[in-house]
Amino acid sequence: MVQVADLESGNFWKHIGMTTVVGVDGKTRIQLPVNENLKQFYGNLHGGVIAALIDSAIAVAVNQQLDPGEGASTVEIKINYLRPISEGTLWGEGMVIQKGKKIVVAQGEIKDDAGKKLAIGTATFMVYQMVR
Repeated sequence: MVQVADLESGNFWKHIGMTTVVGVDGKTRIQLPVNENLKQFYGNLHGGVIAALIDSAIAVAVNQQLDPGEGASTVEIKINYLRPISEGTLWGEGMVIQKGKKIVVAQGEIKDDAGKKLAIGTATFMVYQMVR
């Protein structure tokens, strides 16, 4: 099984500033502080950053359910942007809906520090045997 620290160590996560936080409830969440480098022309967080955060939050949930030697890759994702985001710290959390031998369906959401939902998404991941 891929460890959360392995996912977090990737250059993309570091580049945009995503980190993992394990809550007192035992759930792993992705934290992302909004900064000027992540905003689009109109001053809001770029939709691609929101998509990356949801995809990553779902990936954490999926990877925690994989068997030894398995990996998973996103093959489809759908996101609903609920409101514009221009500041604060974002929290992404994922949950597996169904894990089969080859396909995992999961969902995720992004909230602000006050717990207000900012975006939701669903994703399908393909499960494969890792080659190392």
